[in-house]
Amino acid sequence: MNGDGIGQVRMRIEEERIEEILKKSKLQERLQSYRFIMERLHQTDVSADKEFQSVFRSFYQMRRFYSDAFASHYFRLMEQMKDSRDMSFVMAFERIKHIRGTCEMSFSSKMAHTIDPCHPIWDSVVARKHFEMSAPCGRKNRENACVRRYAAYEDRFYAFMASEEGMRIVRLFDRQFPGSGITDVKKIDFVLWQDR
Repeated sequence: MNGDGIGQVRMRIEEERIEEILKKSKLQERLQSYRFIMERLHQTDVSADKEFQSVFRSFYQMRRFYSDAFASHYFRLMEQMKDSRDMSFVMAFERIKHIRGTCEMSFSSKMAHTIDPCHPIWDSVVARKHFEMSAPCGRKNRENACVRRYAAYEDRFYAFMASEEGMRIVRLFDRQFPGSGITDVKKIDFVLWQDR
């Protein structure tokens, strides 16, 4: 791993393992929750819709680590930004950091993805296991380091998605869930997240 916390990607998931992941009953449930979130986003005021918030918080495990106060601010920001045509990780990150004064890579990427599902989600386990990347440590220029690290992660994710391995995941996902209506980014994310 180099000084920026970015190593070389040496990922391979066997086809049998992908198929095993895709056949898990839990994945079908998670897919339904995800589709609910993505469909409901533009049908409701997410800052007031408790059902949307409950499904989102459960799906993305927000309940575990974040207070109701954080969630309330988070969903107000999501409502304000959900019609942004040029949604980016940086836009979400800059606004979310003001809620608690912390660098929230994961929940910034989750907001960016919810508004524009072509952005991959930063998950520390997926980033480390599959892309040999970790969140920047320390205090010096941490905000800039987080933004740069996510940009590098996004590049790696897209390169993987275009690779033979990435295309295999998408193909097998489509075979298991035809007409799912979700982006290839999320199809790959579902499989990588389950491969822990």
